[in-house]
Amino acid sequence: MELRVLLLLLLCCPGLPARTPDAEMSQREGSTFSIECPYTAQPDNKQLKAWCRVRNERCELVVLTLASTEYRYSDRARQGHITIQDDNRTVSITMSDLQAEDSGIYSCVYSSNYVPLKTISLNVYKDLPAQTPEAEMSQREGSTFSIECPYTAQPDNKQLKAWCRVRNERCELVAWILASMQYIYSDRARQSHITIQDDNRTVSITMSDLQAEDSGIYSCMYSSNYVPLKTISLNVYKVPAATTLSVTTGSSQKNSSGNSTQPRNTIIISVVLCILLILALAITTTLGIRQRKKLKTKGNREAEDTYDKPEDTYDKPESPAQLESAERMRRTTDDSRDVNYITLDFKSQLSSDEPLYCNVELSQTPRKPIDENVEYAIITSKQLPRNDKG
Repeated sequence: MELRVLLLLLLCCPGLPARTPDAEMSQREGSTFSIECPYTAQPDNKQLKAWCRVRNERCELVVLTLASTEYRYSDRARQGHITIQDDNRTVSITMSDLQAEDSGIYSCVYSSNYVPLKTISLNVYKDLPAQTPEAEMSQREGSTFSIECPYTAQPDNKQLKAWCRVRNERCELVAWILASMQYIYSDRARQSHITIQDDNRTVSITMSDLQAEDSGIYSCMYSSNYVPLKTISLNVYKVPAATTLSVTTGSSQKNSSGNSTQPRNTIIISVVLCILLILALAITTTLGIRQRKKLKTKGNREAEDTYDKPEDTYDKPESPAQLESAERMRRTTDDSRDVNYITLDFKSQLSSDEPLYCNVELSQTPRKPIDENVEYAIITSKQLPRNDKG
């Protein structure tokens, strides 16, 4: 008896280093669970071996054995539902008539230094009747989701309340609370992303930093009979990465991550710049076409004014030499070509050494010349000097 009291005082809740469970076990309520933890054999059997329930990196002793003597600490162990045996090579633990509240993290420890031999996460699920979710919730990844499940107040707060993930009509415990003490089971709950609170009237559950794998059917449960309070279907969706556009105007500018309107503003600026560029090109093209037409029209008029002559000269076909001279004068004049002009000098009589051009053939001339008033013109073609071009 004194040894047992001493063990209770010294070994009640020794500290343990943080440890990730080596395995996850799922068991139905009422079933039996066994585990073996081998260790290096000792020449004698005076090293203690214990089965701990791990909470907040503390070892809450459930049962231990020392020198073939078993010591029980938890109510479940004292009721004979948890036993431990040691054959000097392996520690064997058996848990029978499992209940939902047996869910948790357990560890086999060895020697007074509590060297962990094996650590497991035990989930005791309860078969549930088929349930249709009362509501469907959609949440974005990284957001926080909260739900409240009211129930009839009790004179005391000794009924457990649980948050279950329902799979195949089974309640996989995520977290539950009893007498203001919270128990967590899933990895997400152990990372403080899932919490449960109870004010004796309402169970409040909060799930933070939601991830896509959190999607599923969940249910608030009340009492050890797992009476459903509320069942929901949770869908956590991913948000596609946003595509941002940057516009550089003279100097480089960085987009501000805190300004949600930046992508829209950059798109509007890009569109406006494109429209202005198109308008500038259209105006430039139109002015160029008009200028070319104006120069062409001006050149044609100058050629027509310069080549004006009496109507009687067009009564007969022009000679090839005259046609060639007229064609040269009708060509469009621009800044890239030399400009020619002609001078008409009218005379009443020609000298014998000056060439004579006429617009009739010899066969068409009368045999007897008729005296008519005739004016002769001397045509002189000259090139305008470059500095006189206008």
